Amino acid sequence: MSNYSTQASSDILNSSIIFSSEVSIFNAPCGKRKKFCKGTVNFKDGSFYKGEFRYGEPHGNGFYQWADGETYKGEFVNGLRHGEGKHVFNNNDEYSGEWEYGMMHGEGLYVWGNGGQYKGEFVEGLMQGKGTIILPDGEIYKGEWKNGLADGKGTYTRIDGSKYEGKSKKGERHGSGRIVWKTGDYFIGKWKKGKINKTGTFHYNNGDQFTSIWDEGEMTGKATYKFQDGKEVKGDLKEVERQVKGNEEKMDEIMPNLGLTWYAIALEYKTAKRYDLAMENLKLSQKYTPASSDLNKLVHQQIEIVQKKLDEIEGL
Repeated sequence: MSNYSTQASSDILNSSIIFSSEVSIFNAPCGKRKKFCKGTVNFKDGSFYKGEFRYGEPHGNGFYQWADGETYKGEFVNGLRHGEGKHVFNNNDEYSGEWEYGMMHGEGLYVWGNGGQYKGEFVEGLMQGKGTIILPDGEIYKGEWKNGLADGKGTYTRIDGSKYEGKSKKGERHGSGRIVWKTGDYFIGKWKKGKINKTGTFHYNNGDQFTSIWDEGEMTGKATYKFQDGKEVKGDLKEVERQVKGNEEKMDEIMPNLGLTWYAIALEYKTAKRYDLAMENLKLSQKYTPASSDLNKLVHQQIEIVQKKLDEIEGL
């Protein structure tokens, strides 16, 4: 998300003030002594303004086109975009909404040329306050923003339908939160700079729980699987599998839990850019996920994505 906010703010700052310096003008229909008039002014660099003037400056409704093709249509005050207006950038990004002294400020909609969009509050050219961003791949963040980045409470929805509900800081998950899956299973933990840190617990629909220790986005060997009947197995998921393997009924019961957990762990490793560990856990998830399930389809999709990342790293 940080890339999107940076692009939005830099584009605005590059064209925020229209008449901030002396420019050569072909024709000036309204002099500085004239309180109000309408007309068109052309500049030698190829830009032009058409609309209302007050004392020689754009003031009221008008249309401005920069030499590079960018345009703004809306309200002006003393030569600056101020009020309601729409700016179309030369990279096909668009912003429609409120302006203040030449900058996006208030409620607005920013649409990137690649299909992503943000709708919500802006402060001095940056996303700040409350708003919702929809990324090109369909993932969504809805919540609080600060200085152009997700910051505070919010909900991040992945394309698989799972949701992170909790706190973020400077565009990353940070603090207490939980991940909820469509199945109703959920994970509660703490994040630090986008990575799970310290203790986290999976809560499964059948009443079982799996608690593990994480260090900077990587799961350590310290873990406990607790069955709904109170029995516990100390160790990682492979150890749980070994101890349950002889009990076919119990194994059938925990297979969905194992598949989901390895899938969730894989996505955390993917976020941490540990693609080798992500692939390892995706293949483990695939082993215990029913072939006809929605989760199995998601596992296959993630395997393809992670494999591309591994190939890029190896220069293939």
